[in-house]
Amino acid sequence: MGISQTDDRDPAHLLLKFRHEASAEDRQHVLAKIGGEVDDRFGFDGQEHVLRVKLDAGADVGSAVAAAGNEPGVAYAEPDYVVHADVLSNDPLYTQGRMWGMEGDQSTPANQYGSQAAEAWAAGYIGSTRVAVGVIDTGVDYTHPDLYLNIWLNPGEIPTNLRSSLVDTDGDSIITFRDLNASANSAFVSDVNRNGRIDAGDLLNDPRWENGIDEDGNAYRDDLIGWDFVNNDNDPYDDNGHGTHTSGTIAAMGGNGIGVAGVTWSTLIVPLKFLDASGSGVTSGAVKALDYFTAAAAASTSIDFVATNNSWGGGGYSTSLFDAIVRGARQDILFVAAAGNGGSDGIGDNNNLVANYPSNYNTTSAVGFDAVIGVAAITSTGALASFSNYGSTTVELGAPGQSIASTVPGGYASYSGTSMATPHVTGAIALFAAATGADAATIRADLLASAAPTASLSGKTMTGDRLDVMGLMQLAGGSSPPPPPPPPTSTETKIFGTNRSDSITGTAGDDIISGVPASGTRLGRGSIDTLRGNGGDDVFVLGDARGVFYDDSRANRAGTGDYAKIMDFSAGDLVQLKGSAGDYQLKTLTIASTSGVGVYYDTNHDHSWDSHDELIGLVAGPHTLTNADLIFV
Repeated sequence: MGISQTDDRDPAHLLLKFRHEASAEDRQHVLAKIGGEVDDRFGFDGQEHVLRVKLDAGADVGSAVAAAGNEPGVAYAEPDYVVHADVLSNDPLYTQGRMWGMEGDQSTPANQYGSQAAEAWAAGYIGSTRVAVGVIDTGVDYTHPDLYLNIWLNPGEIPTNLRSSLVDTDGDSIITFRDLNASANSAFVSDVNRNGRIDAGDLLNDPRWENGIDEDGNAYRDDLIGWDFVNNDNDPYDDNGHGTHTSGTIAAMGGNGIGVAGVTWSTLIVPLKFLDASGSGVTSGAVKALDYFTAAAAASTSIDFVATNNSWGGGGYSTSLFDAIVRGARQDILFVAAAGNGGSDGIGDNNNLVANYPSNYNTTSAVGFDAVIGVAAITSTGALASFSNYGSTTVELGAPGQSIASTVPGGYASYSGTSMATPHVTGAIALFAAATGADAATIRADLLASAAPTASLSGKTMTGDRLDVMGLMQLAGGSSPPPPPPPPTSTETKIFGTNRSDSITGTAGDDIISGVPASGTRLGRGSIDTLRGNGGDDVFVLGDARGVFYDDSRANRAGTGDYAKIMDFSAGDLVQLKGSAGDYQLKTLTIASTSGVGVYYDTNHDHSWDSHDELIGLVAGPHTLTNADLIFV
């Protein structure tokens, strides 16, 4: 699947922008001259709207654009171009070696031409719910089991009567679907679609949430998770599949034991649908989608809106679209775009010679740096994909784009195209932003500086390089985790984690496995570690002489934002805790689609479980954890 580049124009509409000084009489004269009437306006830049003008039946768009453009009161007139869609984890498609695009040269499985995302995961970089990206596409399957927790929930549109009652269970200072799936908020949501979880489909069919009120006053009523600019409603569900596929590459939930993993495991996805079920849309829809994301960024005080993913293209240069990209850049938003998949012959084109939009836009003259990042596609052998466009001055870098497995509505599929390469880069940007909080210009510079030299891209892209996620994360400054200590000489292997979320797998022998470092005082606060013994009689450490691990010390919170998931606990294994049996409660639960026995620290020491107790561990699977499986220090 990939971009279908075209010069098609919407035959019934054009885009028109008047100069600020044009009088009402001047404007009416132009509309009468071209035989049209305004049916939409958007892209407000502080002075003037862009108008979408519907032409009289039988009118010629080209003639109308020329006639309007010659009028002194007109800033520009242009067609409304038709564009088209391009098309260490325990997640099965990754562990089965079916996600080469996420692999690194040192990961298991390994591919040196993968994005190296797996090595970033192993180093503790899995993203943050405090970062959001916009998926400008065909929509998103917001009910998908690998995506639903990472769908953005518009904080301004949460009904006023619910806001003060909702509990931020993971302590990230925002209400997300992770919070809505916690028991503390069960009174305020319902599983309307009966799929066993709380997702956007439930909120969009619950009158307590979809209440008909424009809570945030942005002119989009009930825009709880984004907007559908095709049907002009609040339900951006994907009826094509393309947007869901790009979303999964960016931010499918990793470490949840199902499906696939995105480059980042917890970044928020803002679904902005402007392409219809056939994968087609018009420039004006893209402009409105971009402006929605820019406005959300400007209004946000707690989420970093870092980039939009634009796996689509076609048509010619559009001033309206360029201006929208510039508005985003001024709000520190990067515009990541597919380089294109060549012409009808399926052979990639040189974008230096024949411009591909939107990847050929450049914002340097307007904002001082180029917010547009064009992405070519490479194969699993490091070759430039046969279909991929390229350009030594117009395409920044390459990324995995052939046979890429990801989410689609209701399941999973593998697609190929620069559409598939682009979200690898968007995900990397979100991962880096979560670790650094860097501005857009810095992120772009570090992204390109860290890319890996690739023979097939020499002279084909600006850098001659391919995406290297781990190389990028190594530029995150002092946040790079220290190397693990060498194993001891005893008969048991000790394995330690870092201060970030880790995925740790032990040896086939007896191991002592800790998700936190051997020294220090942070003790897992703010991280979710995934631990596997991998055979032998293992001890999983949830506390030691330093104290209780994964205790965020926040009173009256269940502490589900930091804990250790023990994925293969079996007979002979033990859980190590600080204190005595009376300090803990065991309770069955399901969190983030993982079921098992939760180990709770009894924070209020009432010797019974309640919502104040701190979740520090989840022993997944059918094993029934008892006090006999616990040891204390």
